[in-house]
Amino acid sequence: MSPNSNPGDEPLRVLVVEDNPGDVWLIEEAFEELDVESSVTYLTDGAEALDFLLRRLGDGAGGLDLTILDLNVPKIDGRTILERITNDSDLYSPPVVVFSGSRSPDDIRETYELGAEGYFVKPADPDRFIETVQDIGESAADSERLPPGEFREFA
Repeated sequence: MSPNSNPGDEPLRVLVVEDNPGDVWLIEEAFEELDVESSVTYLTDGAEALDFLLRRLGDGAGGLDLTILDLNVPKIDGRTILERITNDSDLYSPPVVVFSGSRSPDDIRETYELGAEGYFVKPADPDRFIETVQDIGESAADSERLPPGEFREFA
């Protein structure tokens, strides 16, 4: 197993970077209904996310299994977070799945180039939204590889 993988008896450790309260609520619902024990940290802007990742490295905590990242968060956007995670050896770098409202091929291609493990467009239907998050969470808990999302051709 990779150092970021979940050994099964520990909770799935997840960082969610999302500023939309409705989306946060749906993500919370998804993890509450998931058949996998999880510990989820929610942050609403990119500056908080980078600070959190720097502190985890400094504390020697590391150990995140997954980051779910929206591209359009305040202060520091998701693209910049991905770029910093990829290029800054001072940051703890968990696997990242982008969960965005954008279907732009440029956004999708750029996030894969910046090191995202997967890219998912947020479904408008709340039930489908929850199912998508649960699929991502279950994959992170059950395997060493996160799902690449709907846009595998860009990976």
